[in-house]
Amino acid sequence: MKQDVSEKMVSVRKAQAFPFFKRGTFSTYFVSSDERLLEYDIDKVLFEETSPYQKVQIVHSKSLGNILVLDDLQNIGESDLIYTETLMARGKENYKDKEIVILGGGDGALLYELLKEKPKEVVMLEIDEMVMKACAKYMRSICGDVLDKYEGPNYKIIVGDCMKSLEEFTKEGRKFDYIFGDLTDVPISQKHSGQLWTFYQKVLQMCFKLLRPDGKFMTHVNGICSSESVDMFKSQLDNIEPPVKFTTSRAFVPSFMEDWIFCQVFFDGNKKE
Repeated sequence: MKQDVSEKMVSVRKAQAFPFFKRGTFSTYFVSSDERLLEYDIDKVLFEETSPYQKVQIVHSKSLGNILVLDDLQNIGESDLIYTETLMARGKENYKDKEIVILGGGDGALLYELLKEKPKEVVMLEIDEMVMKACAKYMRSICGDVLDKYEGPNYKIIVGDCMKSLEEFTKEGRKFDYIFGDLTDVPISQKHSGQLWTFYQKVLQMCFKLLRPDGKFMTHVNGICSSESVDMFKSQLDNIEPPVKFTTSRAFVPSFMEDWIFCQVFFDGNKKE
């Protein structure tokens, strides 16, 4: 009898206590790329509206600064310069006098950093004007003043569906040195995101028609823990014509609380050592 009670007491001592789920007027929880629950030190919501395309929020974290959140997914924070620098492979790629397209990028961070590299022209294609206006007000530490007006000496922002602009560029016979994919995360799987994968495949095909022979398609992919979506993205590259090769890089992104995968895609035979 004593032994049974003792064993039960030991079992109770080993039981794991979970922290309380905090509730309030706004959520302090988001999920990782593989849908684990993450708690943030968010103390206020600076902006919250729903555009024709998505729910747009900018929240303030005591440790990470302001964070752009789209449809309840963290997109970029004031602490995330490493995200932008890894996406553009800063220090490894030369953007001086280059012609560049950004797909998405409504937070303005990539445009802001690319313009420091003195490119010939950057064209940014963003569908959601609400995101740009919110970031111009609340995320100026990452976008500067590039979202205050939609055209400058060497950049232009086109508000609308990126596919329409890509089709127009193709008809005009335009070519670019770099195209950046700063759109939604790569879908988790074909099974659950078939339409999104179809869209992504179409974007990839159109981008490679617009790249110069030594051009590159630069994109973020997904979190390191979302291995299925990362593998699926790599498999999609096998369908590109003409054939392409790719390299990958990774970086810990503070507001994501995880390592993120980035990909640099180029035509087969043009890999720069």
